[in-house]
Amino acid sequence: MATVCSRKWLPLICGLIVGAMATHFAHLTTKMLGDGARVMVNAAGSQMRSQQLTEMGNQTNASRKSLSSPQLDIPAELYKRVRILCLIITHPGNYATRATAVNNTWARRCNRHVFVGSQPTNLSLPLMRLNVTETHDNLWQKTWMSLDYAEKNFDLDQFDFIFKADDDTFAVMENLRLILLPLHPDRPSFVGRKFKYSGDANRPYMSGGAGYALSRRALRTFLSAAVRNPKLDPCQRQMRHSEDFMLGSCLKGLGVEFIDSRDSSGLERFHPLTPEYMIGWGAMPMPKWMHTFNYFKFKACHRGCVSKVSATFHYISQIEMYKMEFLLYGMSPIGVRLPVTETRQAMKLLREVRI
Repeated sequence: MATVCSRKWLPLICGLIVGAMATHFAHLTTKMLGDGARVMVNAAGSQMRSQQLTEMGNQTNASRKSLSSPQLDIPAELYKRVRILCLIITHPGNYATRATAVNNTWARRCNRHVFVGSQPTNLSLPLMRLNVTETHDNLWQKTWMSLDYAEKNFDLDQFDFIFKADDDTFAVMENLRLILLPLHPDRPSFVGRKFKYSGDANRPYMSGGAGYALSRRALRTFLSAAVRNPKLDPCQRQMRHSEDFMLGSCLKGLGVEFIDSRDSSGLERFHPLTPEYMIGWGAMPMPKWMHTFNYFKFKACHRGCVSKVSATFHYISQIEMYKMEFLLYGMSPIGVRLPVTETRQAMKLLREVRI
């Protein structure tokens, strides 16, 4: 009976055993395959993320290259295309402080720069020494004398524009060149922060503190018609008045074109005050004269009132010179985009032939 039973149930028992073993083997296999699949998926995911990051990097680089192509180094091209002689008004008491700070920072990006003073120095400053009394009342005389000296002692054909600045002006030369790029040096033009004397729009001039630029032709027109005119003195060279107003009045009378230097959004690029004042965070309220003298309607605000491609700021101390130099040229936030409109404008103009 037992033998019969054993023989009868043996296939069933063996089947159960084999089935259990097969099920266990299948489970182990599935687990192993599952773990392997997860490894493969994770590896594929990592590879995909790596590819995505690479593609994003390539897209970013392509975007940058489309704006600043390796074949077109914009600052270098601007330096070659817009040649600027910088005349920086200073005095002996500032040689070792403000003038030295300017000499160590933005002035290095002029095609040539020279400081205008009345006394010699043993400091390593390129100096234009004029025989003039160092007083505020003599700034007009000092200014036209420096322009006269520059034309007599430098080959002006090596320069397209002459930029006059004070020793407490900070200039972003790349942005200044961008403003001047569309202008022809042999057409009389005058560029800066346009003011109107005592609110009179018929008496325009350019802010002296913010700095201003004259084309080569404008300078020669001024010198031949005014400074070197033996019979007439249409620009009242000996008058004791603010140099910026006197020069503006003279150039207007000589038919020199006053250029609107605002950017494509209508924002000013030459600033007669510090950055904190121009963005509305000065220690005191904005001076009332800014509203009176600014040629275009002026408003001060905390954001969006100052051009991203500003060219100059005024009343910059010796320490602030170095701070601005570092913030503009010594560091760079990763991934911050270039100002697209202005960069494309620069590239377009650089590829055109000036007529």
